[in-house]
Amino acid sequence: MNRLDPSEDFDDAGALDALGLNTRLKSYPDFAAEIPALKAGYLQYVAASGNAHAILNVALPDHIKAQLKSLYASPSNELPHINRMRAESDANCCPMCGSFHSGTLDHLLPKTDFPAFAIFGRNLVPACKCNSKRSTLLTGPNPGERILHPYYDDILGERLFVARFDEPGSVPRITLRPLLDPHDLNYTAVRFHMANIVERTSIMRYLKTSWMGVLRRPSLAAAELRNPPANRQDLEDILTLELDRQDDTHGSRNNWRSVFIAGLLDDPVLDWLIAAFQRPNYQPDGPLLDGIV
Repeated sequence: MNRLDPSEDFDDAGALDALGLNTRLKSYPDFAAEIPALKAGYLQYVAASGNAHAILNVALPDHIKAQLKSLYASPSNELPHINRMRAESDANCCPMCGSFHSGTLDHLLPKTDFPAFAIFGRNLVPACKCNSKRSTLLTGPNPGERILHPYYDDILGERLFVARFDEPGSVPRITLRPLLDPHDLNYTAVRFHMANIVERTSIMRYLKTSWMGVLRRPSLAAAELRNPPANRQDLEDILTLELDRQDDTHGSRNNWRSVFIAGLLDDPVLDWLIAAFQRPNYQPDGPLLDGIV
């Protein structure tokens, strides 16, 4: 999950005007008559800051809807931004879920339900397979429940959740712990996004695998843990430095690696880890539990 800056080097309104003059379109000359409605739709999308609760769909004839979806699948010369965004969609982490999976270009408002925005640059976001898992889901039944938008929700630039390891040991219970105060105006949207985007991914398997890796070889969490930390504060300093490193490396405070490292910084986990490091006969970069290989 991450806040992204949308491309400013493409003129969506100008592209619509050019498409209206394209005699090769199957919808020519009808397309030109729908351009004012499409432009108005784009303007209200921006005015709503991408909030799915506030964006109104644009009524269009069926053949225009089909034309717009076709133009996304096979962009004409008037739409160079689509192929460019596809080529550049492999981000450091998925802005929708924080994974490191290969990215694709997809629609925040699905083109099946909102064909008017099928070619609109502000509706096209890089995402991994998490986008297909949520299907066409945009909002929930309760006020404020909605998917976050990488181009508009500044809250995505903050650390929103961390791993929680209850009963640390060989098989801890792993969940995601939100960091926002429940009274924060963004809390409901963040929780909805977590439940319907992030938690539908393989993040829990990633966190479990990462935890098992640390039990086997602590330096897998941070290279400085090749040698046992001198004390609890030393351990906390090492993990804090590693968290900053991961944030910077992946350009996100909500990438899966940062989610994992931040979870290790919870007080009960720090206490458990330092006790494991201080066991008698502990060997540098060795297992933190007996019987772990």
